[in-house]
Amino acid sequence: MNIMDVLTDMALTGGLGALKPGASLDEVSGVLGAPAVADHVPGAAPSWPRTFAYGDVRLEVCRCRLIHRVALSTWTDSVDIPAACTGTRTDTGTKTGVGTVSMSPTVTFAQLRAALDLARVAWESDLELASQFSVVVDREPVLVRFTFATAAGAGAAGRSDATLHSAIARDTEHMCP
Repeated sequence: MNIMDVLTDMALTGGLGALKPGASLDEVSGVLGAPAVADHVPGAAPSWPRTFAYGDVRLEVCRCRLIHRVALSTWTDSVDIPAACTGTRTDTGTKTGVGTVSMSPTVTFAQLRAALDLARVAWESDLELASQFSVVVDREPVLVRFTFATAAGAGAAGRSDATLHSAIARDTEHMCP
């Protein structure tokens, strides 16, 4: 599996394998093991919502322990994604979810558009700023946003070559029980 497969799956399902908005952190931990704490202020007293991570996949978790947001930053040289979320088998002798797969995150808008069109995933343009734009896939109640970085002033001509900066799936209707 490569990054295009991961992103297409995210657009189709609203998440990355077991890591989906609305999933219980306890259930996910049972499959993937305990996540790393990735709160934004290290050493601060924990408060909710909290941020956890599996490799380069970040989760925003509500006080009810349901995942509210799943984010994958793709602006780095490589990303580590839990093997179980990519369909990759690990032979560690432990849970299938243990271990990560490292892959190149470099994706252009033209490549993602072609993959989404091939998979018959409906998408629409959204946020437009001088140096970035987004496309969204609505998987009600989950919204998946792919944000691309462009050269300042590139305009419409630079869209095809714009590189993916992040992919975020979030629950648009979350209400704590």
